[in-house]
Parts: sequence; structure tokens; C-alpha cells
Amino acid sequence: MITTEAAREFQAKERKHKEQLKRCLSAALSADLDRLLQEELEADVSLYAGAGSLQAHRAVLLARAPHVLQGQAHKDPTNIYLSGYELSGLKDFLRRVYTAHQSMHSAEIIPDMDDSVPESTAPDPADLCGSSDPDAVLEPASGLGADLLGLYQRGEQCDITIQVAEQVFSCHRAILCARSQYFRAMLSGSWMESSRQCITLQGLGPDEMEVLLQFMYGAIVDLPPGASASQVVLAADMLGLEGLKDVVEMVLTRDYCRFFPKPIDGVQRTVLECLSLTHALGLQNLHLLCK
Repeated sequence: MITTEAAREFQAKERKHKEQLKRCLSAALSADLDRLLQEELEADVSLYAGAGSLQAHRAVLLARAPHVLQGQAHKDPTNIYLSGYELSGLKDFLRRVYTAHQSMHSAEIIPDMDDSVPESTAPDPADLCGSSDPDAVLEPASGLGADLLGLYQRGEQCDITIQVAEQVFSCHRAILCARSQYFRAMLSGSWMESSRQCITLQGLGPDEMEVLLQFMYGAIVDLPPGASASQVVLAADMLGLEGLKDVVEMVLTRDYCRFFPKPIDGVQRTVLECLSLTHALGLQNLHLLCK
């Protein structure tokens, strides 16, 4: 029987582990988007300001600053002219759009005089539900993740589809390339899929693909209810999503090992189960802790 004190200790450990995981996943998401901006990989929008222009990605702008695309009647949707704006200010703003941890879906294009970017209210977590389970509440690592996850779930202006078994997922090439080395090689390299608008993936199921996409967009810090930890790890290995494997480790540490309480009475059996599971999945850090 779990005492009230033990329950409080467990909840405190869960909060601590999730906060640590959030910081890591949030930093990784910002770094991935920053690299996407700097490398201009899959850039599909040119923003003109002052005497120059900057390359950007429609998907990121839709998620974070949609007014840049919608505020004017642009004759050419790939070339947007922003009269009256300086290139340096636009460059700083774009970097914040791509990397700032807070949600900024309604941020203005030019920062305030104090050089801050107006923030919008972050999406309600209750609104961030996976399509496979309308009752599941997802927890993005940051406001940036929440904005991108909202874009994925709206299915707004997607430019590529992924077919897994009989299910088709609508996505954005830029986000896939930013977040997965597998997709980066496939879509921007010499693979025959690089020019296709629909690709087919073998070796994983639709449920796992949904979790992978939720992670790539939102950097979610927990698995949705019913997700198979072992299948998610195998799929994450396939797409090179090391951060998602960290999420699975946290889930197994919580659900099987109860964050290793002291004394460990009552969880020996499930810790042994976790020992076997982590060995099979190659999760060495948690495997060593279970010994």
C-alpha cells in the first residue's frame, strides 16, 4: 500500500525528472530550428526588408508568426516584401521566432522598443491532443514546441505526406528535416524520395508514427496513454530521435521503477522487468541503474 508520504515523494521526483527533461528537450528543439534557419535547408519563403532579404520557412512562420504571411495580399507567396523594416531587425526577430522558448504565435514582426517580443498566451494543454486519442493531453517541452505541435495538429499548409500502413500523415518538410537526420538525408539528399510529396515508411506502425511526429514537432516530455514504450524506442532508433529515447527512459523509470524509492520494497519485481526490457532495447543508462 502506498502511503501519502510515499505518494508525495513520487510526485516530487516525477516533477523533478520532467523539468530536467523539459530543459534538455527544449534546448534541443531550439538548436534544431536555429540550425534550420542558418542552413536555409528547405527554405521556401524570401522575406525582403531594407536592401536585402532573408530565407525562411513557411511552416515555422505559420506556427509562430502567421501575420507575416497573412498580413498583406502578397502576389507571390514565396516572396514577401516588408516595406519600412530594417534587415537587421528582421534578422533578430526571425532568430527569436525560431529559437525562443516562449509561445509567440501572435508576436509582431518588429520587436518593442525595449527589444522584447510580445508573447501570446501559450496553447491550453487540453487543446493539444493526439489525433489517435482525443482524451490524451500532450505536454510540449516549451512554448516553441506548443506552437509547432499546434501547427501539426491543425494540418495547415502541409507540403508532404507520410504513409504508414493504411494511415497517411500530413507534415511539413522543413520540420522533418530539422528534427530527424533520417528525414534530412531522405528529403534533402540524393534519395529518390527527395522530390516526392508522398513517402511510404516501412518497419513501424501508425501509432508509433503519431508519437514520433508529436515529438518532432512538440518535443513532448511524456508518452500518450497506450503508447508502447518498446515500439517507440525502436521507431526512434530508426529515425535518429535520441531525445525521444530519453522520454521513454523517463517513462520506464517512473512506471516500472517508481524512481527507485528507498527502501525499494514493493518494486523489486517491476525493476527486474525493467532490467530485462532496457537490455533488449539498448537503454544502457537505465539498465545500469536497474542492476
